[in-house]
Amino acid sequence: KIFANDDLKIILITASFGKTSIKNFLYELLKEQYICYKTPRSVNTFLGIIKDINENLNPNTQIYIVEAGARKQNDILEITQFLNPQFCIVGEIGLAHLEYFKTQENIRKTKLEALNSKRLEKYFLHSSTLYKDEFYDNFLTQVQANLDGLKFKMKLDNQEYSFYTPLLGAFNAYNLSACIAMSYYLKVDINDIVKNVAKLKPVEHRLEIISKEPKFIIDDGFNGNFKGMSQSYELCKTYQGRRVLVTPGIVEVNEEENIKLCKIINECFDFVIITSEVNSQILNKYIELENIVLKDKTKLVETLANFTKNGDLILFSNDAPSFM
Repeated sequence: KIFANDDLKIILITASFGKTSIKNFLYELLKEQYICYKTPRSVNTFLGIIKDINENLNPNTQIYIVEAGARKQNDILEITQFLNPQFCIVGEIGLAHLEYFKTQENIRKTKLEALNSKRLEKYFLHSSTLYKDEFYDNFLTQVQANLDGLKFKMKLDNQEYSFYTPLLGAFNAYNLSACIAMSYYLKVDINDIVKNVAKLKPVEHRLEIISKEPKFIIDDGFNGNFKGMSQSYELCKTYQGRRVLVTPGIVEVNEEENIKLCKIINECFDFVIITSEVNSQILNKYIELENIVLKDKTKLVETLANFTKNGDLILFSNDAPSFM
């Protein structure tokens, strides 16, 4: 089906984290100029992609944006050899799924399997890939993030362009830089890119503002890596008022990551609700703030009512509550 469409260009996206955001942002930047389709939700496995192609890919599609995930070596290779994409984005490499891969080097090698396409025309890599090439995130400058949005500059063909987006979190500048570089390469007018970046909306459960009054509630439930979580905490630190964190900590990583996270939590919040017993021991040990461990998540609404008040900022971090 995919090789029957001579006009079809495939963009493969993989990373330790940020894959879904990059996919969704890129789709928004390309959809006005091309007939685009992207894998839905967090579909990113070999069989999930096959099912998506069989059931949803229209024969007139010009660009198919595919998210590729991995739990073991050769997972990305299998998807790559099946699709043979013309373009590929390898985002940031971190410690997500360390329990499966054992070392960060194994994660890196697996993500770089995306470069094994027989039709590969162009790729964009994050500096953490340590590959022998220029990196898209090195073209970013002057990244400024606050609770009103994100400003940054990016150099393309030796010319610097300014961008604003209502998205929260400095890490989104890095996600966006990959999308901007890819769109620019595909001949989307830079003025259209700037305009559409300014219209972007957050991916669901990723630094999504639920309300500003009477409580400032931010849902970052699907952000589960140290870099993204720590940057969201620094963002909350700018809030002029009481700051409450709701989190289970980081899962599927070593203890050291959670210890580092606790140090940032201590600097950025006033009160913490720990929503999982998995990390509760280590979080209790290293969080110096007033905190409680919520053993029954069905009590979360009641707990928030009892322990928060109007004017508080509440951040749901790596733990999207069911009522959202």
